[in-house]
Amino acid sequence: MLQFYLLKNSSRYFIHLFLVCLLSGWSTTAFAQDDLLKMLQQGDSSTYKRPVGAAFKTIKIINLQTAELLGKQLMDVRITHRFGAIGTSSNGKSSYHNIWGFDESSDIRIGFDFGISDNLNVGFARSKNHENWELSGKYRFLRQRRNNSIPFTAALFANVTFSSKEDPRLIYDNPPPSEEFSRRFAYSSQLILQRKFSKRLSMELVPGMVYHNFVEGFEDNLALSCGVGGKFRITNSMSFIGDYVFNFGDVRGIGNKYGFYNPLGLGVEFETGGHVFSLMFTNASVITETEYITDTVDTWSKGGMRFSFTISRAFHLKKDKDKPKESQE
Repeated sequence: MLQFYLLKNSSRYFIHLFLVCLLSGWSTTAFAQDDLLKMLQQGDSSTYKRPVGAAFKTIKIINLQTAELLGKQLMDVRITHRFGAIGTSSNGKSSYHNIWGFDESSDIRIGFDFGISDNLNVGFARSKNHENWELSGKYRFLRQRRNNSIPFTAALFANVTFSSKEDPRLIYDNPPPSEEFSRRFAYSSQLILQRKFSKRLSMELVPGMVYHNFVEGFEDNLALSCGVGGKFRITNSMSFIGDYVFNFGDVRGIGNKYGFYNPLGLGVEFETGGHVFSLMFTNASVITETEYITDTVDTWSKGGMRFSFTISRAFHLKKDKDKPKESQE
């Protein structure tokens, strides 16, 4: 009960902390105007009106999306591998027999994301669990400015998944082919509010919703959630990362009788000459937004955390020699 209480209240503390920090950013805008007057006297002020550098290294933290986008004519190839539970909650095997989850693979996702413009990305992916085929899009409509005139970055993310898996639950009542086909679709959408507080610390708040065309009798088609994530940079190439998603409603709330839990992820990421390599632990056995938010059935308190890693590599489809590089400060 103590663990449930701590988890339940930790989400509120994280969200309150983020909102306090975000509002403090707004409150410093007036002081920033005074600083700008000094900057104008010292030199070109256009530098201080530019967007801040990237708050996160990649388009995802662990489970949560970020407001980072690929530049125009860039392609990102992202491979995520999620192993079995370290403890015994997923399949009843002892840790010794499954080598703490390394003998298993709960999900594998291979994704391709493309930069249509600097503020619009589209993606395509395939994941092992539920044999999901995924189409996604992300649009950034606000960018944090160095002079704090815009204190945060904001983006919209949405995806749709289609499951090609043979699932007896989909045909239990002998539906017509068209209805069975439509039952295989699920959708998610998120509003991403992200702020870079310093060169080392970045955080984000991600309210969202997931809709499944088909659910079990006790479930709701629509599920609402709110996530919080962050990054703390240790060196120029290494950072600690973490995210947590809180589900609203009686079906997936903490302490419910249906066995669902809120996904929590912790890890570290490394940048190695164009690659970003992330090593993570999370209790979410699946990767896509339409699944991990609503279908996490393991918990850290019972050994349900899983080791996971992601390799991300960006490619230039066509180099733009005239475009200046963004500062990371």
